[in-house]
Amino acid sequence: MNIPRKVLVLIGWLLVVTVITLSLVKIGAVMPDVKNGDKIGHFIAYFSLMIWFAWLYPKPWVRNVYAVGFIVMGGVMEVLQSMTSYRTADIEDFHVNTIGVIVGFICAVLFGNIPIVKKTFKL
Repeated sequence: MNIPRKVLVLIGWLLVVTVITLSLVKIGAVMPDVKNGDKIGHFIAYFSLMIWFAWLYPKPWVRNVYAVGFIVMGGVMEVLQSMTSYRTADIEDFHVNTIGVIVGFICAVLFGNIPIVKKTFKL
């Protein structure tokens, strides 16, 4: 699989925009009643962001900057949600976002040597 790097970067930034948008828009649809479903969604979102960007930018200092950036982004999203009339901030969401970033970081490092990952992200 030889995906141009520009496409991988574009996909990454579309993921960021998607997470920001979903964090701030008014949710009109009825959400399925899954225990801790929103927490699972938060984890998957921030895990995905971190692992994607850590594979795109494998230098340790760049990974660290993205990790801190995504943790800050999770906090900012909660603060912005508290400023709307239709969303509420939740410290537990921030905690789950942070755990997603940490687990994504660890997985990116541990699984970065898998051949398809190395080839796709040119590690």
